[in-house]
Amino acid sequence: MDESLALLLLPGRLEGLPFEAHARSLLSIPRVLALEPGRIRAPRFMRNAASLRQASRIWLPGLLRVVVLYHPAQYPLARALCGRDDGELWYIPPDSAQLERDSGSDPDLVEFDDAARARATATLAVHENEVDDAPLRERLTDLDIISPRAFVPEARFRRGPRGRKGLSRGR
Repeated sequence: MDESLALLLLPGRLEGLPFEAHARSLLSIPRVLALEPGRIRAPRFMRNAASLRQASRIWLPGLLRVVVLYHPAQYPLARALCGRDDGELWYIPPDSAQLERDSGSDPDLVEFDDAARARATATLAVHENEVDDAPLRERLTDLDIISPRAFVPEARFRRGPRGRKGLSRGR
């Protein structure tokens, strides 16, 4: 599959997230998918290995071009996914007060936040819980994630007899 995809790494269930409206607007794009975290968190000493294993087990109906990270807790998985398909990381950081509260239960979050900022293609600005995502949407258009073509995950377009494009089922 050569369809370009974007993946939103959500810090929890979509309902009730601080950036729920933003995530829902991105999810209205057919080539954008979301991944909620699992219920079980890996122990601290296994976090990198567990993220690599999880990234290798995730099947996507195309090529992952963009990973959108909403919280630094998901950074190890984002790094593994970006490394798998050579995707770009776009980071929407939580506000500093939220990060400070969350880092009380997980001291690695500040380190993950710094690493995400350093590795990210862009860190999007947040003003009054509104994300300025114009650069992200422009990049999604450049990568053909926002596209006028229909997204049919299990089909390939090919030239048929007489040079017309046709839809063929294939794997």
